[in-house]
Amino acid sequence: MNNSKHWLVCLDLTKMDEVIVGYTSFLATLTKPKTITFLHVIDSGPTAMEIIEQFPEVGNKKEFEEIVRNEMEEEVGRHFSDSSININFDIQEGKPTTQIIDDVNRLKPDLLIVGKKVGYMGEGVMPKRILKYVPASILFVPENCRYSLDKILVPVDFSEQSANALKKSLELVKEHGGEVIAQHVYEYRAQFFPYMLADDEKDEFDQEVEKKKDKFVEKYGIPPEVKFAMTVHSSGRLADTVYEQTISEQADLITLATKVKKLPIFIQHDFTDKMVNYAFGIPILVLKNEEKYRKFLSSFFKD
Repeated sequence: MNNSKHWLVCLDLTKMDEVIVGYTSFLATLTKPKTITFLHVIDSGPTAMEIIEQFPEVGNKKEFEEIVRNEMEEEVGRHFSDSSININFDIQEGKPTTQIIDDVNRLKPDLLIVGKKVGYMGEGVMPKRILKYVPASILFVPENCRYSLDKILVPVDFSEQSANALKKSLELVKEHGGEVIAQHVYEYRAQFFPYMLADDEKDEFDQEVEKKKDKFVEKYGIPPEVKFAMTVHSSGRLADTVYEQTISEQADLITLATKVKKLPIFIQHDFTDKMVNYAFGIPILVLKNEEKYRKFLSSFFKD
């Protein structure tokens, strides 16, 4: 993200915008993108009619868009004073999720920033579609996040993608001495009642996992300042175990790395999908290899 050139930030003209714009401003002080485009999509369905009814003095679509633009400029102006960042405003009309996907394909930003209202009924529908069809990296910002980046938690599976996520996270915190925690969650071998693993068998399995971690560190050159948390998952959802670690560490951000497979998140719910739809109260950054993901989308939807 330190090499980001263009961010696309989605606003919906609700109180959530203050959080999103504020967090974007905070993050921009750390990473300095060249351009930030703030996007609002005027819903072409019933929602648009309800909004227009609130402004009976508006005579036409152009006047309505001007009101929307003024609202956006006012909110952004309260948080941004850095003249070195090129600020753009984009107003579109259509179905919000579909239009966001179209704008990402049109503008090709390095990072898409969207709000995630964890306390609302039905949350997760838009994040799920965005996650599947957008090739850019995505930052999901919840309504109750804090403007801090002292600790980043990175769930890892000892893959190349995990290594990249760790290194990107280190770039985000290195300027102010923040900390990166790599969490590897694993389970003991299947146990069948009445047989249970003995303590020495568990110790042996723990040692095997530790060796895998050491190979991962050596293979990908993971810096020594990365702290590892080796966590046994015993019951419940996998995301619950990550959530518990997040609370324990008081992490400010979760970084996830996606993998491009033949049939990734279209056919099955993978770990990243479940994490994004979990009610975390901190931002989640999903890193993608944009070039590979665009190629995958092209091959998946080709005629």
